[in-house]
Amino acid sequence: MSDNDDIEVESDEEQPRFQSAADKRAHHNALERKRRDHIKDSFHSLRDSVPSLQGEKASRAQILDKATEYIQYMRRKNHTHQQDIDDLKRQNALLEQQGELLSLWGSWPCCALARSGLCTWACRIRTGSVCSEAAVALLLSS
Repeated sequence: MSDNDDIEVESDEEQPRFQSAADKRAHHNALERKRRDHIKDSFHSLRDSVPSLQGEKASRAQILDKATEYIQYMRRKNHTHQQDIDDLKRQNALLEQQGELLSLWGSWPCCALARSGLCTWACRIRTGSVCSEAAVALLLSS
């Protein structure tokens, strides 16, 4: 770094020194007011995002408490919905497997399906009848 670079940096740093203390204070106050307004607007936005607080007057502490409760509620709800989705996916996969087995065994007698555990279900679909429990037990034991 040369001496000229040091001089330029020093001269840049000196420019704000020419501002009066009142100008600096006014600038600082304006920045602080802008920061507070942004926080205030953010709290209003958060308040309006929580169903139990929409349009109501509430302190910042109340807004944070209710927002926390609502987030926890929504997380539980999402978890429950995800479990339901997973259960439905498993059921769909099972039904797809059963459909594939039925298409492969479509010409077999009803009780032959007992070995797969599909006898009762398959019989209702294919023939409208149901295998006897004794026949199913006999085939499953073999």
